Amino acid sequence: MLIKGWGLLAAVVVGSAAALAVPVAAVAAAEPATLTLSAPNSAARLGSVTLTGTFSAGPATLTVTRKDLAGTHTLPEVVSGAAGDFVVHDKPPVGGTNTYTVSWAGDDTTGAASVQAQVAVTRRTPKLTISTNASVFAYHGKATITARLGTTHDSRAVCIWATPRGGTKTKVKCGTGTVTAAYAPTRRTTFSATFAGDQWYAPVSTTRTVTARARIDSVLDDYYGTSGKDKLYHASVDPFLIAMVSPSHAYGCINFEAQGYYQRKWWSLPTARCVPLNGDSMGGGKIFGTHVAGTRYRMRATFSGDTLNAAAAGSWHYLRFTK
Repeated sequence: MLIKGWGLLAAVVVGSAAALAVPVAAVAAAEPATLTLSAPNSAARLGSVTLTGTFSAGPATLTVTRKDLAGTHTLPEVVSGAAGDFVVHDKPPVGGTNTYTVSWAGDDTTGAASVQAQVAVTRRTPKLTISTNASVFAYHGKATITARLGTTHDSRAVCIWATPRGGTKTKVKCGTGTVTAAYAPTRRTTFSATFAGDQWYAPVSTTRTVTARARIDSVLDDYYGTSGKDKLYHASVDPFLIAMVSPSHAYGCINFEAQGYYQRKWWSLPTARCVPLNGDSMGGGKIFGTHVAGTRYRMRATFSGDTLNAAAAGSWHYLRFTK
């Protein structure tokens, strides 16, 4: 005969026809519980936060925790009412996302359950500035960037970043409070200073954009000799100035200027504007015409500037015609 509430465990003894019947307790699975939790979307730091919820198993003592930027904290337990409703009261001391968790550990008749809700706790906005020692720099010139962070609570970490136009944002330097860094721009560059935030103060960033002048490398061609800083040309030869623009402005354009020296003064000649650059960012300009022996000239290349680089001028190249 079976006893009510017991099962039958049968074991067969090897070599014997006898069977052994052993009573085994039947384990009933606990009924699953359901928790709900509602919270405001946002709240002020140290302001009152009220969360409401329900527990499907009626009256029970529930565990409450809050996770914030400072860690995970155990809050006072709450007791659900006869209908399963409960309320959580808190005054969060740390800004940022606060995650509240209400849990039921379970018992013999009701399974464990847990629910979460998040509240965005406001933080103050700190003052953060960024400055540079100039707004326009020579190609690969030294830019000095300074970031200054105002009042914060428990973090003073500041980072300076550089984003060249058309390039990738890279970290220049990180430090504490006031950070000064050096950078050599070759094109329009946006510097940014960032503060990741702390328990009381929100993340913040600020930017400063500077421009670098293009670089122009140039050289005179077709001369036959030199005298001091003058390149010497036969009167039958048209002087040719070759220029290259950096960074590459392939298929852009460049300008050429020429001046003649008369009566102890330099006089401008008609100029060549927007001479096409080739795929290597190179172009050339000539002085055409009938050249008089003894006449002295100078030539240079200039760049008008664009969204990538500021205007720039190459060095003057001096030349003189001979017979």
